[in-house]
Amino acid sequence: MTTRSIHQSVTEESLFNTIAEWCKSGAGQKGHTLQILSAFASGSGVSAITPLLDVFLADGNEIHIIVGIDRNGTDKDALKHLHSLAQAYETQCTVQVFQAPSRQAIFHPKLYVFRKPSTLSFVIGSSNLTSGGLSANFESLMLFSGLPNSSPEAANAVSIWNIFAHPKPPLKRHYLRTLTRAYLKTLSKRLPDRHPQESKPTSKAVRDLWRPLSRLPLPRSSKVRQRSQAATPPHAKQYLLMDILTETRSTQMQIPLKIVEAFFRVPRRAPADLKVSIWTDTGLSQPIDRTLVISQGPRHDRLMRRLEMPQIWGLARPLAVLFTRLPGKRRFAFRLISRNSKDYTKANRLLTQHGQQGRAERRFIIGTTTDALWRRAKRFLPH
Repeated sequence: MTTRSIHQSVTEESLFNTIAEWCKSGAGQKGHTLQILSAFASGSGVSAITPLLDVFLADGNEIHIIVGIDRNGTDKDALKHLHSLAQAYETQCTVQVFQAPSRQAIFHPKLYVFRKPSTLSFVIGSSNLTSGGLSANFESLMLFSGLPNSSPEAANAVSIWNIFAHPKPPLKRHYLRTLTRAYLKTLSKRLPDRHPQESKPTSKAVRDLWRPLSRLPLPRSSKVRQRSQAATPPHAKQYLLMDILTETRSTQMQIPLKIVEAFFRVPRRAPADLKVSIWTDTGLSQPIDRTLVISQGPRHDRLMRRLEMPQIWGLARPLAVLFTRLPGKRRFAFRLISRNSKDYTKANRLLTQHGQQGRAERRFIIGTTTDALWRRAKRFLPH
């Protein structure tokens, strides 16, 4: 166990660097959790850490975030990016909004917790989830590292989180609300376009935050890619719409050999790594290096290929997925289509009418962005 102050803006130490180290150490792991409790958040602050969060979530870790909106201290872009993150990692990420009921008492905590199975680290102090709070501002921050979960310090950090994550009297449950699409739309009508204390444009603030780390590649990924606001990629030439069935494992999606060869363009028995992103409402997530696993089946008598996709864990089956091929070597992006969504009804109809039949009940469509079906399929991507 170690305890030290973070001399942000006086040295190269910062909350941003600490979160980066946590996310990199959790890359490729399961059973790790990030919890963020911040009075205010800005679009530039959330956008800056999003590639780190993508890498942290890549293999099954969890993130839980609670932000405040009192006195308009959070801007609409911050909530848009946070909602997009929760949508992309439906079973791994939760985002909630805490609103104090009084003008005299506002929601004002700042706590960042990194939990491993047996230890806990946390930062507590004055930093909000803004680009200034992450690095540029002079802040008072204490970092507690490697605490045993049974330690008093760890218990105190958890108790602070629980006060707001599970409100009890004198707090009330309705002070805390999940950031749904409908709630986001309501909040966007009254929250500012830009955080009042953020003077730099988002793109410049993000570049400045990443500059000290720009030479350090993210694990399980390539160079940092900030999410763009672009919709369908203009250079995508091919797409795949496919069922995900119950025979697929909890986090591994089975890929028929015809799809392996015709869409992913990999010989059926050849090893291959793909760079895979998720389509979100705020652009493509950080690409993750994923192996196209070779499997022989339970009796070792049938060749199969599988792709690790922790985002499907816990989702009701069947569901559907839309892949697009991106420019570059073996680069792809996908959007899951949940069974309980309106889009699934449309995808199911499209697969019933035009899907090619695989083994068992799996249906799939491989097409190009110039064919007639693409106009219907591309509606499943974010607008």
